[in-house]
Amino acid sequence: MTGRPAAVLGMAAVVLFWGMNYVVTKVGVSRLPPVDFVFWRFFGTTLVAIPWMARHRPRGHQEWLRLALLGLVGVSLYQWFFNTALKLTLAANVAFLFDLSPLLTLAGHRLLGGRPARPVVLLGAVLALLGVGLLVGTSTRGSLAGDGWALAAAVAWAAFILMTERLRPTVRGAALTGWMSAFGAVGVLPFLSGVPVWKMPPSAWLPLLYTIVFVTMLGLTFWQNAVAAMGGARASLFLYLVPVVAATGGWLFLGERMTWWQVSGAGLILAGVAIAEDLGRRLRFVRPRTGKPAG
Repeated sequence: MTGRPAAVLGMAAVVLFWGMNYVVTKVGVSRLPPVDFVFWRFFGTTLVAIPWMARHRPRGHQEWLRLALLGLVGVSLYQWFFNTALKLTLAANVAFLFDLSPLLTLAGHRLLGGRPARPVVLLGAVLALLGVGLLVGTSTRGSLAGDGWALAAAVAWAAFILMTERLRPTVRGAALTGWMSAFGAVGVLPFLSGVPVWKMPPSAWLPLLYTIVFVTMLGLTFWQNAVAAMGGARASLFLYLVPVVAATGGWLFLGERMTWWQVSGAGLILAGVAIAEDLGRRLRFVRPRTGKPAG
């Protein structure tokens, strides 16, 4: 199966892989310190990506510096914040709060460009902030500290997106994933607790394998193929389902429960981000784009 049907199936797999990542990682960081989980996940990803890294190496000091910065922000900081949040609060809280990252990216674009935000973006921001207040304020089983780490993860990811657009690394695909993973793993190396992961039970290292194989390698590959087949805007629409899968997985496998107030807050966050991104216009007018899949 090729073309658009394959891209749709691929994005369905991405939604499942990335949504369940919240549940699997929460199990993993209950066995390993968050920083250790980050290190071993991206050390393993680097090993898997070596064949691509060997074919596509950075050229020149500036390219090495770009990849180092992207790895430190997009892997070291973001993943550290993300994993710490999952250790402290509900998987659903992390998923819906992290969904603010597109809105934060839009705000970053406006600030860096010196342009005022359009009214639709402001409306979306207000709705999303109301949703954050409702979700966090009515959470009885979550943690205010964990929710704060989740917001920090969203900020770090938005910063990573803005940096990627401005730095424009020439290395692409699986090679880019590998090089950023390598720099990200080195970035957290000084903070490791020294827990020997090879002596841990399967409940510690199986989540690591899941994140390496399904979330990073397969997930990113399917994502890049879908972007090439249907365009980034249409592919991104599927990502609105990721927090829904995360919340459902948390309910089924972790026994997490959300009150109706929390569900309402989560709905406001999704609605706010959708309005800010002009979701209706994108559904009507965005055309699929063709091209060779990355990596």
